[in-house]
This record gives sequence, C-alpha cells and structure tokens, in this order.
Amino acid sequence: MTPSNPSKETPGFSRNPPRTWNAISVSERFRSLFGTGKLLVATHREPVIVQTIPKDSSPEGEALKLRYPAGGVSQSLHRLLLQTGGDWVSLKSSPGPSSLEITLPGYPATYNLFRISIEDSSRNEEYQRFSNDLLWPLFHEEPGRVGARPGDFTGYEMVNRLFADHILRITRNHEVGVLWIHDYQLTQVAKELRSKATAVIPPIAFFWHIPWPRPEFLANLPERRDLLEGLLDYDFLGFQTALYRERFLESVARDFSGNTRVTVSPRLVVKDGRRIHVGDYPIGVDPIRFESLSLDPKGQSDARGFLREHGIGPEERLLISVDRMDYTKGFLKRLQILESLFRNFPEWIGKIRLLQIAPLTRSGHSTYQGYQKKVRDAVMTANERWRRGDWFPVVSIEQTVEHRILAPLYRMAAGALVTSTNDGMNLVAKEYLAAQKDEGGILFLSRYTGAAQGLREAVLIDPFDPSTAAAIIHRALGEPLSIRTGRNKILRDQISRNNIFQWMGSILTGIHAAELEKRDRAEKSGAG
Repeated sequence: MTPSNPSKETPGFSRNPPRTWNAISVSERFRSLFGTGKLLVATHREPVIVQTIPKDSSPEGEALKLRYPAGGVSQSLHRLLLQTGGDWVSLKSSPGPSSLEITLPGYPATYNLFRISIEDSSRNEEYQRFSNDLLWPLFHEEPGRVGARPGDFTGYEMVNRLFADHILRITRNHEVGVLWIHDYQLTQVAKELRSKATAVIPPIAFFWHIPWPRPEFLANLPERRDLLEGLLDYDFLGFQTALYRERFLESVARDFSGNTRVTVSPRLVVKDGRRIHVGDYPIGVDPIRFESLSLDPKGQSDARGFLREHGIGPEERLLISVDRMDYTKGFLKRLQILESLFRNFPEWIGKIRLLQIAPLTRSGHSTYQGYQKKVRDAVMTANERWRRGDWFPVVSIEQTVEHRILAPLYRMAAGALVTSTNDGMNLVAKEYLAAQKDEGGILFLSRYTGAAQGLREAVLIDPFDPSTAAAIIHRALGEPLSIRTGRNKILRDQISRNNIFQWMGSILTGIHAAELEKRDRAEKSGAG
C-alpha cells in the first residue's frame, strides 16, 4: 500500500503547465508526478450504465453493453483513466458484475471499475436521505426542503465505511499514487481509511462539487462538526470557487474557535499538526470535443430530426435549457421569465420557443415529485396562455439527450437560458459556449452559479427578478451579430484556457506539491 515516491527530481517534470491542457498532457503530468502509482477515483455515481443484452439477440448468450451518461465531470475523469489506467470505486446502479474492466477503442489504457452493492436496505435509505434530503437542500440554501430523519447519519457513515473498505482492499493489491474522492456523499471516507489502515496511505484528495453555504444555513445541523472533522481528515480539499473556499474556512474557524488543535489561514488548515491544503479549482469542459460534436454532419442531421420529432421547424428561433429537473435549477423562475418576455415584449410571441431538456432526477422522493408536478403544470399553463395556432412557447422533454445531438442543438439555439437559483458551477453554460464557434448564440447566465464568478462577460440575469431578466434577454437578442460573436470569442477563450483538463492538471499538481511539502517538513523535523 506504499504510494509511489514523488520526487522533485522526477525526470521530465516541469512546474510550468502546458499552454492548453488535454487528456494526454494530464496523463503525462500524472506520470511525471506519481511515477507508476495508479490514480484511484471514488464517486457516488458510477461512470457507466450497464445494460444486459438478452440471449436471443446475442449469439454467445447474454452479453453486457456499456452506455455512458452525459455528466461532464464523470466522463472527463473516465477519459483520463483511459489514458493513465487506474481504479474507480462507486455505488452499483445498473446490472452486471461487481467489477468491470473498462476499455474504449482509441485509448491506450484500461481501468478497473469496482461497484459497491448496499445489502442493508434500511441503511441505504438512511444514506440516501442524509445525502439528498439533508445535505443537498441545506448546502443549496433551501432549508425548507430538508426531509431527513434523526439517525440517518448512521447509514451515511456505514456507506462511507463500505467505500473505505473497498479502497483499502484495492490499495493492498495495487500501487496507488493518489486517492481522489468526490462530493458531499463521501465526506467520511478519509476518516474511515485512517482508522483502518495498517500501512502508509497515499495522498487523499477530496473535491466538493456543490456550493458551500453561508454559515447561518449550517447553524442548526447536528452533524456539522462530524462533516467538518471528516473533511479535515483529507490531505487536500478543492472547491469550485474562491467564495465557497472562503465560506468553508469560515465554517472551520467558527466551529473550532478557541481550539488550539486547529488553526485556519486562507489556503491551509492545520489540525493536530497535520496540514490540509484548501484551494479553489473551477471545473471546465472539453471545448474541443463539444465544438467537434456541434459541427459533425451526422450529429447535425440527427439534431434536426430530433427537432422535427418534437414539432419544431428548422428555421425556428430557439432558447435552450438543459438541466436535471431539480429545484436548484430554477425551472419555475425560468417560466416566469418567459412569461415576462411575452407579456412585456409581445413581438416575441410566435417568434421564439424554449426547448427545455429536463431529464428527471430522484423521482422517488416526494419533494421531487411535488416539484416536478409544479413544473409540468407551469409548462402547460404557459402553452395554453400563449399558444397561437400550431405554435406554443415551451417544448419540454423529460429525457437525457446524447451529447452528439445536444451539441448541434446548442449551436442552433439563439440563446441558452441558465436560471439556477444556487449552483456549484453549471457546466451547461460552458458546453453551450464551446458549441458556438463563430455563431452568435447568447449565454443568459444566472448570477447565482459558480460559472458566473468566472464568465463575467456573459449576459448575467437574476432569476429572482423575471421582469428585468426578460428585458435583458429582449435587448441582447436584438444586438448586432458582431457584438454577440465578439463576446463569445472572449468567453470561448476563457473556457479553452480553463478547460476540464486544466482543472485536473492543476489539482494533481497541487496534491503533489502538498505531498512534497509534507515530506520536506518530516525530513527537517527528523533532522532537527
């Protein structure tokens, strides 16, 4: 279980990052930093969806087919591991065996996917409630939607313990250079690893993908101290923005006020002499991939067919939104904005539609069932109110659309409407820009997204002020093409520099630097 020994003198290592990061340069950086050690990723969701093919359609009996969900981050990590090799641990959510070797034509490596099954259904329910009915609404500053029960933290801890057990088994058999754990469902994994490990543990990094809220939203959370203690058992913590990093550090400073075991500085927490590095690393997308998909003739043809299938003509002007049907995405606010647009600027009636791609999420939860019904009712009301003959304003599709079709749809749309009321980043905003190239589509971006903290040249809107947002949309849609394409060029340059691979490379470099610092301090302490 001893990690590969990163060295300042590693041949070929340069602290200077590439001008433009890509999967290959990240893979090369990983190898230069961690040698032969593998990368181990752990996430709540698995990066593939396994489908079984019935015996009568498979000449060799029942076979497995892999599909890849649309999630930008998981698919980028998936492609990174196909470059570097490594391991992935996640919960099992589709059929098939408990472990798979993942390979893809055109990629040089494979990785092992270990799929955890939770046998205790009551503990699984507790884990799901604590994660999705407590942490998710609370950290998105929606306390009125909290639906967890006392004792749910027990199931949450148990599932985190299962992850730690699987990771320990892997590290005993594989040479692991870095453990990279992701998101709010897995805050306790490092604590469990440290309590069970009998050998040296590789560096343990954690990335928090969702917002970190203002302190008052955590004041009445009984498990707040457990969460903070768990996060401080990692070696390296990453947040989407500087604002979320600062709020996290403020939470630590408040909870450990007067405690001499813990000291807090702008990018560092020291707990019991152990240093936890804390940084902000905004996630990006793979802009080259989205641009390529948006220009692919087959994809464009299929996208036009998709529009025809849903009653949208090829010349119609569209606004597009792409979100899981979650209350944090501002669906009802979006429809209020559209209502204000038609009421205050009636010239748009019959001239522009909203294509709303809204795959369902957590539909087994009563909170989501109620919200999703409200969204459907609001869509129906808007369509009844503003219908003109065969034209109606909102086409709402409750299914996932593949990237090969989604990217051309982005390119065809006059604007993307992002109305999140609280969002860790929002990669749809960056996907839309990547697909634009020389087009003049406009990103209408909620100021309550992490993306808005970086994409300051975007057309920002406030979903809580639908009348003003509608006026901004009206004005921007009327701008000359030269202004729209000029704005997009600036934004596209930003997302090209700060792409998903730059995010990966920066974090891996930061983990390595923190590990070197730890070893240097240990050597100096020993020498002293």
